[in-house]
Amino acid sequence: MALISSPSRSLIAATGQDPSLEVEPRSLPAWPVLTVLWGYPLFWLLGMLPFASVIMAVPMVALLIMRRRILIVPGILPWIGFVLWMIPSALMIDQLGRGVGLGVRISQFLALAIIMVYIVNARSSLTPKRIFNGLTFIWLFVIVGGYLGMLFPEVQLTMTIGRLLPDAISSNDYVSELVFPTLAEIQTPWGAAEPFVRPSAPFSYTNGWGAAMAVLTPIAIGTAIGHRTARAMWFLVIALVAAIPPAIATTNRGLFLGIAGAIVYVLFCLLIRGRFLAFFWVTVLGIAAAVILFLSGFLDGIVARQETVDTTEGRGNLYAETWERTLQSPVIGWGAPRPSTWSEIYVGTQGAIWNAMFCFGLVGLVLFLGMIVMGAVRTFDAPNLSAVWIHASVVVAVGLSIFYGLDRQLVFVGIALAVLLREKYLGKSSYWTPQPTPFAKAANEE
Repeated sequence: MALISSPSRSLIAATGQDPSLEVEPRSLPAWPVLTVLWGYPLFWLLGMLPFASVIMAVPMVALLIMRRRILIVPGILPWIGFVLWMIPSALMIDQLGRGVGLGVRISQFLALAIIMVYIVNARSSLTPKRIFNGLTFIWLFVIVGGYLGMLFPEVQLTMTIGRLLPDAISSNDYVSELVFPTLAEIQTPWGAAEPFVRPSAPFSYTNGWGAAMAVLTPIAIGTAIGHRTARAMWFLVIALVAAIPPAIATTNRGLFLGIAGAIVYVLFCLLIRGRFLAFFWVTVLGIAAAVILFLSGFLDGIVARQETVDTTEGRGNLYAETWERTLQSPVIGWGAPRPSTWSEIYVGTQGAIWNAMFCFGLVGLVLFLGMIVMGAVRTFDAPNLSAVWIHASVVVAVGLSIFYGLDRQLVFVGIALAVLLREKYLGKSSYWTPQPTPFAKAANEE
């Protein structure tokens, strides 16, 4: 197996072998990645959703090894570097439960890095259309999960893989939330007239539902535009309307801010590219969406919950404590979140950026930002409307990472980013005009 970043004809010639006798690399099948995408509901029902990418990464590694030659495009290595930096942070683990949590997180990030490498090298079988159709399917399933949470808020899935785990593991709060998923969060804060029933399925928390919708909605829009058919656009409109009731029920600020941010970002991209007609239509649709949300009572629900449970000030204090305690172990961090000195919320849990900094130190923070921020910067020149909307999901994830953990949602972002990076750097793309890069030449030789 060789890592290819430039043409290798001269290396073959130096061995004295006839280049025509070189064994062609194997074509990678699509099923390992498509299983992760289209098998999302089944993995959730079995309580295996957090481990879906980990399970399917195993055959991906085997297939990549058999392929013998692997292409790595710019933007992939930071993901691998972050995973490697997570390992020494295990030295700070002082409890079994925290060790289990760290092991789960390392395996998930490693699996995502493997999936991204696999997507880059499976270009012939994993076309952008197939991948983004799969992500749009997950988006639809998240909407369905929102309705399940509204209709059956007290239901918890118990006939899952969690029954097969030892009590020492399944009794861990973090693991229990993963393997015994609930359909909704029921919050009963002091002073509330009635409990807040907030849909969360297929995620453990309502914030996860909102973050997933904020990340996946731009991808669904870009996918529909990419199909270039009236049927796809009508299907998108119907699904967007169907998403409104569960979105209202979540009273999730991050969802509103994420969607608004995606629209503003797309408008900015269209404006600087001189796409004034598209700018006009996106503006009209954005205003229509804002009016619908206002009339639906979505904003009123957010205000009502904030009057009872104002988490803004609490988050600020928690972020300050996170920074102060990170400076006590600034290189490798603490390995896992720790109890706060004043709050019941754990330090290092209120945002992916803060989690990376507290658990894996300032170096881990730099690597994490290098993953998502530099990935967004590298693909900023997405040249058509479909690609711009898909790229908006990466930009939205950068913003959401400040106050959401994005444990499950980074899989969607990483997959979308892998496609964008591949299409940009390997040439022969419907998204980017082919460029004479070493990566494109190496890919074309195959």
